[in-house]
Amino acid sequence: MAEEREIVPPAPQGREIAKWVGPGIIWMISAIATGELLFTPRIASLYGYAVLWTMILAIFLKALLAREIGRYAVVTGGSLLQGIRTLPGPRNWGVWLIVLPQIFVAVTTIVGMAGAASSALILAVPGDFRVWGLIFLAISLALVFFGKYQGVEWASIVMALVIIVALIITAGVVFPGVEPLAAGLVPALPPDADFTELLPWIGFMMSGAAGLIWYSYWLTARGYGSAHSTVKVQEKRGALAEPEEAVPIEEAEAVDISDLSREQHDRLRAWIRIMTISTVTAASIVLVLLVALLILGTELLRPAGLLPEGPEVTAVLSVLLGDVWGAPGAWLMILAAFFAFWSTIVANLDGWTRMLGQGTIFILRQFGVAGRAVTMHFYRYAYLLGLMGVIPAIFIWIRPEPVQFLIVAGIVEAIHIPVVACATLYLNLRMLPDEFRPAWYTTVLTFAVALFFIIFAGYYIYAEVFV
Repeated sequence: MAEEREIVPPAPQGREIAKWVGPGIIWMISAIATGELLFTPRIASLYGYAVLWTMILAIFLKALLAREIGRYAVVTGGSLLQGIRTLPGPRNWGVWLIVLPQIFVAVTTIVGMAGAASSALILAVPGDFRVWGLIFLAISLALVFFGKYQGVEWASIVMALVIIVALIITAGVVFPGVEPLAAGLVPALPPDADFTELLPWIGFMMSGAAGLIWYSYWLTARGYGSAHSTVKVQEKRGALAEPEEAVPIEEAEAVDISDLSREQHDRLRAWIRIMTISTVTAASIVLVLLVALLILGTELLRPAGLLPEGPEVTAVLSVLLGDVWGAPGAWLMILAAFFAFWSTIVANLDGWTRMLGQGTIFILRQFGVAGRAVTMHFYRYAYLLGLMGVIPAIFIWIRPEPVQFLIVAGIVEAIHIPVVACATLYLNLRMLPDEFRPAWYTTVLTFAVALFFIIFAGYYIYAEVFV
């Protein structure tokens, strides 16, 4: 009987809810060094407050999409990629559509983030920019390989909170008044707008297509809702070296929720509310940080004609605090940027190995490949050391341009988001029980997410091909 199957545990209440907003905050911090800390000051230096409306709309739409992805994960107990695997049509076509572009994004993002971290290191430690980039990449790979980067995560979280407070206070010091920001709320792009700059900014902002999919992994690993029953063992987040008998969360099948009791349905709704709190909290923090960075970039970088790029990325970013607080502010920014870049790269290494590993298993099983070799452990090792180890190392050495690699990755992410949005919309409307399906207005807004990024991506492609 349904009452005897404890698939959905009681949702936390009162103060206990605070302990469950972590996935949203971790998800936010994992992307803080790209869309927020790196690209927003760059965009502010180029266009000032004219793009404020774009930023607010993108954050709102991405938060909505993240919440809908969370809805699927909480109710089914499975990752979004597991759902995409079940889309009607040729077998695994949706998995192919997710995995193939993300292989390219993984390489370019890892190259860019390793270079950005190196740009912070060379300000404190003498040495060659490329050599430090390779050393940093090797250390990050080793930490993720052995699952020993929890210390980096905690240090990065602390530094992220410190730098967010510092940036908000500093933005208040240089705040130009309400009128300039109000002008940026008018939905119009600047006449000199370059979509090669704008598209990666909105693509990475808060989270790219890959990060949105990873959010479902983090929710299931944490045990939200039905995911409580998919967690076979309590594995450490990011650790590749689980026991042989362990079943990684990426390989666990989604639970059968077709005959849950009314009580467990009520529990699922409570879990959805908590997931929504987590998502909204993360998006709110990101929005406040982005506004602060837009103000600082516009008031400090734009008048000086400074643009974060090349090996001088962190040196330029240090101006955001250094111009107001002097050397202590500059060094705080350098330290925070380094930990932000480091946190981003280890989170990306962990997330891509999970997603690409799971996708590879789905595809190989499509062709009847089975056996001991077809495991998450094997493919996570292979992707970690090969795709995100050897190949990025080559690019770091021959072309040390971190921002240019991240621009390319961000463009692909932005073009990929409509795919994620449409897949999520279909799964939630067709695969979830009636009472957990999104309301009509949520359906319209989720479609608006896809439309928003299709318009930006379409204009970018038009400008590149025909103009």
